[in-house]
Amino acid sequence: MMRKKQLPILKNARSYLSFLWHRQFLTFLFFLLLSASFWLFQTINEIDDYEYSIPIRLTGVPDNVVVTTEPPSHVRITLRDRGFVLMRYLYTRRFAPITLRWDEISADNGQVSIATADLLKSHLSTLEGNTQIIGTRPETIDFFYNHGQSRELPVVVQGRFETDSAYSLVAVDVEPRNVVVYASKRVLDTLTAAYVEPTRLSHLTDTTTVQRSFVKIPGVKYVPATVKLRIFADRMVEKSVEVPVQGINFPADKTLRTFPSKVKVTFQVGMSQYRKLTAENFVLVVNYEELIKTPGNTCKLSLKTIPYGTRLPRIHPSEVEYIIEEKNETALEDTE
Repeated sequence: MMRKKQLPILKNARSYLSFLWHRQFLTFLFFLLLSASFWLFQTINEIDDYEYSIPIRLTGVPDNVVVTTEPPSHVRITLRDRGFVLMRYLYTRRFAPITLRWDEISADNGQVSIATADLLKSHLSTLEGNTQIIGTRPETIDFFYNHGQSRELPVVVQGRFETDSAYSLVAVDVEPRNVVVYASKRVLDTLTAAYVEPTRLSHLTDTTTVQRSFVKIPGVKYVPATVKLRIFADRMVEKSVEVPVQGINFPADKTLRTFPSKVKVTFQVGMSQYRKLTAENFVLVVNYEELIKTPGNTCKLSLKTIPYGTRLPRIHPSEVEYIIEEKNETALEDTE
């Protein structure tokens, strides 16, 4: 019986606590919204600065004109006023794009320069009386053009390309290898190549392809505007070949005989070149002039020719025994 009497009491208590919690929450929510509204009202009523971006459009360019350096895509203007005024400029009174009409532009030297303030006159006339202009960026709108003067120039790659320690740099290819450059005749006469922006890549382990632009020069336009760089990296493997020892600078009546006549040359080479490199790609020599200055019957070997793409060549043995033999007269007559 006691439990049955306690159930209604617990239910009532829970209802009362739930009512109190909801009431407290609603009270908290009310004051939170009130304080947020007060903060917002203060904020939008304070003096503040805001930067606006206004698009620029160039229209009516004749067919015989090539714009070599485009005007900036936007003008940025910073205004100072109360927050609610700045918000109106942003949401309800947006600035219209600035239109540059070619037939209204006066320039005959290939360069156009217009003060930004002149372009913004129509926009500034719509500002409210208390709005202050703090600054504009850029202060002048500059762009270059010509009437089709151009040259085809080779593309020059600039940069540094490094492979991982177990790989080797095989080649750097650029596509296209030539581009058309538009500029004034005075500028074209000074250009010898189209230079790609410096590129640095490291720890390469495979063929890598990147897109790069050209070094920017005022009044110069490249077609195409970008090039594709391919950097070829190859895994290094070790290979050995038997290379014969050759004598150089020997008199006609003398010949060199070494023991052994061939030595092992071990080197690192990329996998793509492994089968292509043979002993014929290496030249191992002994110089007669150095032999006659060195006492004893052993001589040090050196590689006169090392194929491109190989590294860390090692000769074993690095020294050999030798004798210098006199050629007989019959052999000399045959050679003559």
